Amino acid sequence: MLKAGIQTTIFIFALLFILSGSAAFAGEPRTVEVMNNVYTIVDGDGVDSNTTFITTKEGVIVIDTRPTPAEARKVLAEIRKRTDLPIVYTINTHYHGGHTFGNQVFKDSKTIIAHKNVRNMLIDFGQDNLSSLKTLKIPGMDEVEITLPNVVFEKRMKIWLGEYRLELLYDGRGHTNGDTIIYIDHLRTVIAGDLISNGEIPYMGDAYLDEWIETLNLLEQLKNETVIPGHGPIGGRPTIIAMKHYLLSLKGLVLKQLDNSKSLKATQEAVAPVLREKYKSWKKLERIEGNIERAWLEYSAKEGT
Repeated sequence: MLKAGIQTTIFIFALLFILSGSAAFAGEPRTVEVMNNVYTIVDGDGVDSNTTFITTKEGVIVIDTRPTPAEARKVLAEIRKRTDLPIVYTINTHYHGGHTFGNQVFKDSKTIIAHKNVRNMLIDFGQDNLSSLKTLKIPGMDEVEITLPNVVFEKRMKIWLGEYRLELLYDGRGHTNGDTIIYIDHLRTVIAGDLISNGEIPYMGDAYLDEWIETLNLLEQLKNETVIPGHGPIGGRPTIIAMKHYLLSLKGLVLKQLDNSKSLKATQEAVAPVLREKYKSWKKLERIEGNIERAWLEYSAKEGT
């Protein structure tokens, strides 16, 4: 049951942004200096996904490229305020269009890196994702030309540029089937993509709940003090713990209902109010019912095996 309808996940993805209403349109982007030479751009016209760029003495690294070329060009403008050096590496943390549909602006860097599943998902479902997002009238979406990663890895990859070394880690499926953790050891910093949403209910339309929790366990074990999430403000180690606790709460509440043979509808009716109250300070509470469905399907499938 869990694997059935992966293609329809793309349309659920779009629907959840519709349900998010004006929250998906966050206004002008802001550039936050996380630390010396490391910047994260938050907000913007369209999906409120974060982009991080690192300026080095040999060039620039860009992590995630925003939902449209127009938004990506704003990233490029921010980079050019700080350096004229070339963009050497572009990295996609996962395949969702909010993080990859600006790739075409950075294709001159010649190197767009991602986990192999990101490339495969963009090949198989990128056009469907794009068609769905176009219905949301996000400014600049009509300009998107899906631009694939041209360097892929399976488990581990290290890149060096100037004075910076980045370790790219894949610990299994989580938010999607191809999430990359970017670990910068000497800065004690993790760039987590959508494995972490800070103060926001995560999108879980094609998530793998148990494996996501295990990946967050790995994130906790890394020596990090700064955590850059895929959505929301920059945080520290507590943001990892908060995300894991949300997933554990969701899992525990859903399993309790399944132990009593409750239907999906009954499970949503019982669990949603509890999560809404517990996480009432978080954004995008309208995603909770969909997350309950994803968890219910995952654990129902496991019970049936």
